[in-house]
Amino acid sequence: MGNMGNLVLELINAERAAAKEPNCTIEFLRLDQVTIARANHVEFPPQHRFTLPAFPQAQNLRCMITPSLYRIVQSEFFTLTDGQEKDASAIVLRDPAQWRPDFGKWDSLSPQFDTLKGVLANRLLKLKHGPDVGVVTPAVYDGMTSAALLLAKMALLNLFAVLSAQNDPVSTKPWFNFVKQILVIDQERCVAVVDEALFTTIDKIRTHLDDFKREKFFPGDTSLHTDNIPSEYQLTAPMISVKCAYEQGNVQFTMARVRNAQGDAVLLDCDMDEHSNVIEHVSDVFKHIFTGGTNPIDIHEYIVHHQQGVDLGYDLRPLGEGLAPVAVVQPRRSSRRLRDKPA
Repeated sequence: MGNMGNLVLELINAERAAAKEPNCTIEFLRLDQVTIARANHVEFPPQHRFTLPAFPQAQNLRCMITPSLYRIVQSEFFTLTDGQEKDASAIVLRDPAQWRPDFGKWDSLSPQFDTLKGVLANRLLKLKHGPDVGVVTPAVYDGMTSAALLLAKMALLNLFAVLSAQNDPVSTKPWFNFVKQILVIDQERCVAVVDEALFTTIDKIRTHLDDFKREKFFPGDTSLHTDNIPSEYQLTAPMISVKCAYEQGNVQFTMARVRNAQGDAVLLDCDMDEHSNVIEHVSDVFKHIFTGGTNPIDIHEYIVHHQQGVDLGYDLRPLGEGLAPVAVVQPRRSSRRLRDKPA
């Protein structure tokens, strides 16, 4: 048959390596949504070649990739010419419903975690809207195994990685250097006692945003953050907030001057969310739009892509490796796109 071409497809994970996907469905659809080719139970790697009708027999085709372990990926429209072989790779992002964290033990964490351990050890840690984690010891840290605590622990380690890698533009010190004690965690945030200098920094950024455009700061809303302040603290001044659009996701810095029985303090309510960021293939040709992001596994994908080789203190394992699922907040969505290489 004439007018045929080939699309050679590979799947890449957020770490920019070949994605191991055991049971994928690949569909090719026309503009009118009619499926013209379908392959079931496809395993990656290796890459696969699909023979498709070429122009003028067919044009404006779209590829739909439905993995078992990753989120659905959809390509932009493409047209093959007769005899053409087109290479295409799609970055696939982990579906939180199909993965579970495997944490390193407290005593086996690398020295880079000493700063985090220093602000946690032998201090009371609370879970927002949940039971207290308790006074943190190696056994308490290693024993954080409930669904809510697994999500909160991932979020804490994600925040530590980003706040250690990114610097305050005023002092040029890593953000995490301001943290004295972590009080509260949940699947998106941590609330911490911090140095007074951090309030000064955030206030300067907030009141001089034009001077920090290059660092991608923008205003933050404080209206939903009052509930995050532990009940033993009372606000003594209005809260202030800014956000920064880091490649790993939006980080919001919300500051509060407070008072408790021990006296005055400054608290940081710090959270991360997605911001329709673009995760790029190493070739810079394929771009993958990522939306979602309240699950820490989603944020994990940003971090490992942009901080290559980062040690997060945990790995992700497919549920098929004998791990039970973690409660998932967000449903599976098909808002990802794959762009095929130009011929």
